[in-house]
Amino acid sequence: MVMLRKLTANPVKDHPFVIKLNRSIPLDDDDLAALAHLLGRKIVVKKAKDIIVEGYGYKALHIVERGFAIRYKLLHNGKRQIVNIILPGDIIGFPACFYEYAVFSVTAVDKMDLHYVPLDAFTDVCLKRANIATALLWFAAREAAIYAEHITDTGRREPLMRLAHFLLEMLTRLQAVGYASENSFEMPLSQEGIGDVVGLSAPHVNRMLAELKSEGLIAMNRHEVKILDRAALQILGEFHPAYLVRSPIRDRLR
Repeated sequence: MVMLRKLTANPVKDHPFVIKLNRSIPLDDDDLAALAHLLGRKIVVKKAKDIIVEGYGYKALHIVERGFAIRYKLLHNGKRQIVNIILPGDIIGFPACFYEYAVFSVTAVDKMDLHYVPLDAFTDVCLKRANIATALLWFAAREAAIYAEHITDTGRREPLMRLAHFLLEMLTRLQAVGYASENSFEMPLSQEGIGDVVGLSAPHVNRMLAELKSEGLIAMNRHEVKILDRAALQILGEFHPAYLVRSPIRDRLR
């Protein structure tokens, strides 16, 4: 199992949400104190529990410390489109809290440790701490870029390209918060779930994974995915990680 996170002397600084914010703009001690207060209330959510249900109103956010969830749209014909996978360090409640009613549903894929944050408290921190507010701009921009890539996947990329791109995106996102090694990670989704992300059936996903394995690009052991030839997989999936890892804001502050 790929679990690489190491605790530091400052638990708040080690939180995956804070790690992500700190990647976009340096946070000072006052910022970290404000975030520690914001993350003061922890809750545990069981596997398969609905956290947000489309059509209902919500006035609180949940910041993920551990575990995975899916943000999805369920159609009347029973088909499901997963628009994003929620990982440690992500926020549950965007965009639900900013509409009268939630426009997507969110369900836990496994047991999750979350921090319950009332929307008013979150807004207050953003108003008082400019560094945090600025970092969240990058957070939102990155989220929009992920959605854009997923639209491109289902609209234009061939099935094998979609899957290659998806696997590299997961690896890169998990590496950013210390939940993946240099070339391997734990896949939180079943093949059916992967299909609901990339717009393929579960049998089609199975065939595409088998093809990637036969080509020597990946290896799989239960839920662990190992990237054997990252360069070739990046070419196949036309994957360019800049939309996930670069922050022009932080670059200008160097």
